[in-house]
Amino acid sequence: MKTSQFTHLLESNPETPLYFEYLPGQYARPDFHITEIKNVIFDTVDCGGKRNQWEETHVQLWENEIPEPNHRVDTTKALKIFQLVDSVRPTFQDTEIKIEYGNSQFPATTLPISDVLVLKDKIIVQLITQNTTCKAKDRATTPEEKAAACCGPANVKPKIRLSQLQDNTCEPGGGCC
Repeated sequence: MKTSQFTHLLESNPETPLYFEYLPGQYARPDFHITEIKNVIFDTVDCGGKRNQWEETHVQLWENEIPEPNHRVDTTKALKIFQLVDSVRPTFQDTEIKIEYGNSQFPATTLPISDVLVLKDKIIVQLITQNTTCKAKDRATTPEEKAAACCGPANVKPKIRLSQLQDNTCEPGGGCC
């Protein structure tokens, strides 16, 4: 979901309770706060030596250690936070929006939105966890390319013992990555 689509959802459903489902049946507490809206710029080089660049918007949710039964972020309040942020600096609008969240049972992570349920009396933003990936293998189009990618089968690279790393006996290009 793009940031502009998310803010349009907020605008189109004023004063509607907003829920974030971070795992099936597991929700951020209803007294969460939106603590930051971040423009995030990625500039990476993957294990295949290819540069990757993209942007995202991250919205950080936080729960106070002490529950706040009188605090509630609905769509109108969330939109006001976006508008405040935009008055300081523009938020990326055409980028994927992700939610940063964690609590004592769930480690802080950045979660993409998988779906949004607009119900009569609430909006549920369903988040999804993702596994890491290898971009070099993801770019490969044939089984041979996948096998030759940097992260090919484990038997392609020599195994390095921890003692070699500690003794600095690992040679450049010798599979110590």
